[in-house]
Formats: sequence, C-alpha cells, structure tokens
Amino acid sequence: MPSRSQSAITTYRALRMGVVAAALLLMASLVLEIVRTCGLQLTSISASYYSPVRNVFVGVLVATGLALIAIMGREKSEDGALNLAGMLAPTIGMLPTTVGPSAPGACREGVAKCIPVSVLTDVENNVSALLILGLVGLVGALVYVVRTYGWGSAQLRRIVLPALLWLVSSALWLFARELMFVHGHNLAAFCFFLLLAWVARINALDPPDGPTVMGLTPRAYQRGYQLISTAMIATIVLTAIYDIAILLGWLPNPYPQWFFVAESLLLALFIAFWMLQTAHFWQDGVPDGAAGATETPA
Repeated sequence: MPSRSQSAITTYRALRMGVVAAALLLMASLVLEIVRTCGLQLTSISASYYSPVRNVFVGVLVATGLALIAIMGREKSEDGALNLAGMLAPTIGMLPTTVGPSAPGACREGVAKCIPVSVLTDVENNVSALLILGLVGLVGALVYVVRTYGWGSAQLRRIVLPALLWLVSSALWLFARELMFVHGHNLAAFCFFLLLAWVARINALDPPDGPTVMGLTPRAYQRGYQLISTAMIATIVLTAIYDIAILLGWLPNPYPQWFFVAESLLLALFIAFWMLQTAHFWQDGVPDGAAGATETPA
C-alpha cells in the first residue's frame, strides 16, 4: 500500500493529466465538427457553443476550472493566478459569446450582437447557479481561514482578489446584465488566457530546482517555459489589437476564422505548458515551498 505522501503525488499527477485529457477532448470534438461541416465554419472556439460541440465545450471548461482551483501553485502569485483562472473557466463556458443579427432568431431589430433568445434562459440559470456556488465557496474558504489562521493572516488577504472578482461579476449580473451578455464572455476569455500566460511566465523567470524527468535539466525546462509564455503573450496581444481594430472600423475582417486559429494556438500552447510543467514536477508532485503547503485555495 503506498504511503500517504506517495498517494498525494499520484493524485496530483492524475489531476494534472486530467486537465490535459479535458483539453484534448475539446480539440477532438472540434476536429470532428470541422470534418462534419467539410471545412472550418466556426469563427472561434467559443462559437462552438452553438454547434454539436456545446456539451463538450461547457463540460471541459467546468472540469478545467475545478482542477485549476484544486491544484496548488508553487508560489503565492502562481497559486493565485490558477485560482482566478479556475473561477473564470466555467464562466467562459456558461456565458457564451454573442452572435450577429444574421443568425436565425438571434437579435431583435436594431441590436448588432446578442445571445440568442433560444438559449437565454439556459444562460441565466447557469450563470446564476455559478455565482451562488462562488458565494458558497468563498464563505467556506473565509470560515476555514479565519478559524485556522486568524483575521490578520496572509491567507485571509489572498481571498481578497477572488472575492472582488465574484463581487464585481455579481453586481454586473444583477444590475448590468445586458453588458455582461455582450462583453462578459470575451473579457473572461481574455483574462483567462492572460492568467495562464502569467503562470507560464512565473516558471520561466524562476524555475524550481529538484529532480526532473525526460532527461531535461532545470535550465531546459526554463527555456521551454520562456518560449511558451512569450508565444502566449504575443498571441494574446496581437489578437486583442486585431479585435479592437476591427471593432473601431480600422481594419476589415476578411478572414473571420482568425479568432478560431488564435484560440486554437493558445489552447495548444496551454497544453504544451501544462504537460511540460507536469513532467517537471513528476517526481515530487507539489514542489517544495508550494503555496499549497501554507495556503488555502480561495
């Protein structure tokens, strides 16, 4: 029977590989949809919400979000970024991207972009339930941290950002729901990938020491983190600039599938980073000095 520490390491490995499996599931479902439609018809991965990929898309984001919150980062900022990304992931799935007026039964007259009436009730139910779960989670974390570490602890301060994210999201949902419908998905997706790029960057700037696998040295892992984080940040920035330029009318949009390509690249880079970090931490599981050793996830 494995020791308790070995059991924890095995669970850690399985949880990390589960994130990779979920991402590969989404990629496989997207490929099957492209084959079914005899070409790339989706303008973005997010648009797969309105295709047969919908159940996989939402399920993968919910599962990934839970895993990112559960997995402890190596240091305070890494664990905090993973927690925030984990909160945003289900939002991306349950609050879909908007469609244009050309979609059948989509928007009322005079509205350029909206969430179709056919799924509006589903979205309102799902996002409301997600916000309720967030409140329960935050209250539970607050009670645990106060009882364990006290009111003046650093652990309590680390709940502030997740609580602020929940508070702002809830206020917008209650008092500016139309604004959430139009911009919520894109903003959540942008912040989600930016947080993941930041996690990769943290590892590039300060790679952990210790035993490695695949015959790679810590320096080799660091170079991999640097390459992946740079590519992710460059893709995010270029996509944001391109999107803003189109919205302002500065550029035409001759190839609307560009966003699908950009999101696919970011997804592939995330998988590459996650597999590289999983291999890096394979021997010891949660690295020494990880935030999880002294910190409660928010």
